[in-house]
Amino acid sequence: MTIPTNRCFAKPALGRVRSRSLTDSAMLLKRKPSISLILFLTIAAALAADSTDFSSRADAYLMKLARGEQFSGAVLVATNGEVMLAKGYGLANREHGIANTTNTIFRLASVTKQFTAMCVLILQEEHKLSVTNLICQYVEDCPEAWRAITIHHLLTHTSGIHSFTDFPDNMRFERLPTTVDATVKRFRDKPLDFAPGTKMRYSNSGYVLLGYIIEKVAGKSYGEFVAEKIFQPLGMNHSGYDHPADILPKRASGYSKLGIIIVNCIPFAMDTPHAAGALRSTVADMLIWDQALYSERLIPAKCLEAMFTEYKGGYCYGWVHGKFGSRSEFGHGGGIAGFSTQVIRLPREKVYVVVLSNCDWVKSSDIAEELRRMLFNP
Repeated sequence: MTIPTNRCFAKPALGRVRSRSLTDSAMLLKRKPSISLILFLTIAAALAADSTDFSSRADAYLMKLARGEQFSGAVLVATNGEVMLAKGYGLANREHGIANTTNTIFRLASVTKQFTAMCVLILQEEHKLSVTNLICQYVEDCPEAWRAITIHHLLTHTSGIHSFTDFPDNMRFERLPTTVDATVKRFRDKPLDFAPGTKMRYSNSGYVLLGYIIEKVAGKSYGEFVAEKIFQPLGMNHSGYDHPADILPKRASGYSKLGIIIVNCIPFAMDTPHAAGALRSTVADMLIWDQALYSERLIPAKCLEAMFTEYKGGYCYGWVHGKFGSRSEFGHGGGIAGFSTQVIRLPREKVYVVVLSNCDWVKSSDIAEELRRMLFNP
């Protein structure tokens, strides 16, 4: 479960047109009705050509990557909620020859964190917790070192709690069924990396703890809560907690490389990633999520601002804030056995890019950034 460095792109400015009075405009249309019509058709054709040109160039780029085993998965690029490119590449299942589509289900890995952050903000809006609360209110036999840690510190990776994914023995735990309580016990007695609030260091432990707190407060599993409060209300019907034992139509198989040989990825129980990286979705569902973030369907706009406020190290609540020139961008990536993911969001320009891959050697962040570049720099 990784966090990539993101940059963003600039949208070319439209030329300024001198305004006319309503009378002047009416006279112009009356004298030369064909001028306005021709101008309109010319602009419409240019916009359609730009969209078609991007789609064809992006498709050619992705097809080349797929042929070279540098990409397998699904991609979606949208502006103002309108899809400019949505397509699957490569195989969802190599053993049965099943192709990836826009409805193929992928593990999100650390892209899960933005949904976890939203769950916390929903609970805050329901007056069931506050991000300023100390986590020892929710953790039994809370370690002394955690006494000053707040929920906000967990959300922003400023708690100082060491990430369990860096432990030398972590891989054997990832493959075994477990509980969130057992995962917390693995890192609860470790010394802090720094005093809470003084630095930012990416920690999957912090987001597993958020899942632990969500379950304590909500009185139900993290998977049940995120489905009830986010996926079901938004109609994200192909999204959920990725339980490997479930029979799940259209789920992609994950692949790794052993040297140069492509192999099935090692099996993950998905109990360990929990609220730090255990969700699944499709590119189509992820666009629904993006569009919901422009509304108040989940939480009020004022509360939503906290999710996209930059704290230490450029991290927000489940998002990374980046800059390219004067443009603001929010994104997040993820990596887990068999899967590589990246989302990029430019709220001002209403641009959204999502790349979900079922091959863990694929550089989804690079692909997303290239698609973004192609969109605004032909």
